[in-house]
Amino acid sequence: MSRRAASFVMGLALALLLGGGLWYWLSSRSGRPTPGAGPEVVTPTGPPTNFNLYFPADGGALRAEPRALPVSEAPKDRIRAIVAALLAGPKAQGLVRPFPEGVTLGAVELGPTGIAYVDLRWEDHPDPPSSGSTEEIQRIYSVVDSIALNVPQAPRVVLLWNGIQRETFAGHLDLTYPLSPDRAAAP
Repeated sequence: MSRRAASFVMGLALALLLGGGLWYWLSSRSGRPTPGAGPEVVTPTGPPTNFNLYFPADGGALRAEPRALPVSEAPKDRIRAIVAALLAGPKAQGLVRPFPEGVTLGAVELGPTGIAYVDLRWEDHPDPPSSGSTEEIQRIYSVVDSIALNVPQAPRVVLLWNGIQRETFAGHLDLTYPLSPDRAAAP
């Protein structure tokens, strides 16, 4: 066999090996929702558990609204129930829903290092709703604080929009890294 043919065979074998390894890694990895994954269904399971949901309030702050939600002990189930309740809106006067009606919950994943990946979806809206800095901070930390302060297994949160992690939702808050709760915003 010539040196050129041997090089070709070795290159092809190496390419197949690397391709197979990449396929295996991509098919078995966990910790992030699959982009384009459809919305997950929130099915109440278990007895009601008390949570504090943090909704935007006047003055640029968040205010806690106590809520009993039927959930299991599974952290992902708790995250799904919390975000679904936030998106449904508050029951108390003076509080507002963090995102417009029509924004839904997509995939929820919980990574091994305690990072919750939450995919927010809005059909026919490739971009998150525009807003000023205060409204963007309230929206983001409504979700982050509600998850991180209620689910000890998820102290940090990454928000995705339609399956994609964006640099920002409205140009004011850096979303390129996992966010911890803002305890000043959530008394």
